[in-house]
Amino acid sequence: MADNSQLWTQQRPGFRPNPPGMQRPPYQVPSSNPGGIPGLGGLTRLERQEAKRLAEEANFSFDGYQVVRREFIAHAFDPAMTIRGNSITFNNSCISKLEDATYIQFLINTATSKLVIRPCEEGARDAIRWCVLKGDKRKSREISCSELTRRLYEILGWEKVYRYKFQGIRINYNGESLYLFDLSDKEAFLPQSKDPETGKIKKSKPVYPDEWKDSLGGDVAEHEASTQIDLTQGFLTPDLVWAERAQTDEAEAEDKK
Repeated sequence: MADNSQLWTQQRPGFRPNPPGMQRPPYQVPSSNPGGIPGLGGLTRLERQEAKRLAEEANFSFDGYQVVRREFIAHAFDPAMTIRGNSITFNNSCISKLEDATYIQFLINTATSKLVIRPCEEGARDAIRWCVLKGDKRKSREISCSELTRRLYEILGWEKVYRYKFQGIRINYNGESLYLFDLSDKEAFLPQSKDPETGKIKKSKPVYPDEWKDSLGGDVAEHEASTQIDLTQGFLTPDLVWAERAQTDEAEAEDKK
């Protein structure tokens, strides 16, 4: 009979022959225990998975978690608003998802840096046409508003050289569908430029606020609070924003006398 002891030794790493006259106990494969949960050795794989799920569920909390900012992930087709030095533009995704609104009102809260888009009728006071009709479809249009953008840049301390992009959140307030834009959560872009060698337009990369460098997003409670609004508290139409700013400027001028 062939001697297979050498082959058996190779198949079992660490195997050492018994000393003469000593009987080795049967070899046992160690059982796994995912997650280190006591008492799972005799359970099936599915039972161990369910036990681990229940343990995670019982101990779960949102404490310490951050909601990752949408700006860090590709969002070309998400509702967005872009503010330049003399105009405001909404992308087609934003327009198409706000039902059949052709006219809107801007509401701005300078204390919280929030801007709300509110659908309205054509003849409503301060109504602004934010899209054009092409057949049964509505397309984005550039809204010229140099005085409004100038004041926003001034009030919010933005750099004139940049255009700013904001991601919109659709919310419901007292039965109304609105879009909410947080003006503090912005992506800044330098003007597009041509590659001197190829002549092609170079796509500018976004510049994020400095306070985003050390985080991926806000905590869960902060994230939920950011979408809570009360249109009766602090939100103004642009004409009232200008009037409020003019009063502030006059008061500052008086203090300097």
